[in-house]
Amino acid sequence: YFNKWAYIYVGLYGYGYVDAGKRVIGLFKTRGWQTIIADNLVNRLLGIMSLTIGLLTGVCTLFAAFLVEEVESKQGWMSVGFGVGFFVGLILSGMFMGLLSGAVDAIIVCYAEAPKELEDSHPTIAQEMSQTWAEAWGDLSGPVIVALSSGLGVV
Repeated sequence: YFNKWAYIYVGLYGYGYVDAGKRVIGLFKTRGWQTIIADNLVNRLLGIMSLTIGLLTGVCTLFAAFLVEEVESKQGWMSVGFGVGFFVGLILSGMFMGLLSGAVDAIIVCYAEAPKELEDSHPTIAQEMSQTWAEAWGDLSGPVIVALSSGLGVV
């Protein structure tokens, strides 16, 4: 029950962390969305973007170190310039990409919790989201299997 999805549930509903973890995992199991949360490619893409930004920042600082340093002493400081630029770019872009990742995760949880409300308030976005997700993972609007105390039920 210790996962990033629990943080979203804590923020949305104010549950305790462990209770939120149980509820959000139960929500995804009820919806049959284990594949969606396991195959969250957005976080991987944002990680690759952070790495790319770090590398580009490192190359820019390498170029700046090349221009600033004298010809004789370039070898030592150029690699330091690249390293500093790389880590600064990686850290700053990582913070920004973390915000985007949290927003995407919150959208997934909110959509899993109340897809009808999204459809009522933003019908075109809901339709586009449903179509895109159905193409990737199959029909998400089908029956939902709910664990009841007396067995399983279909909603």
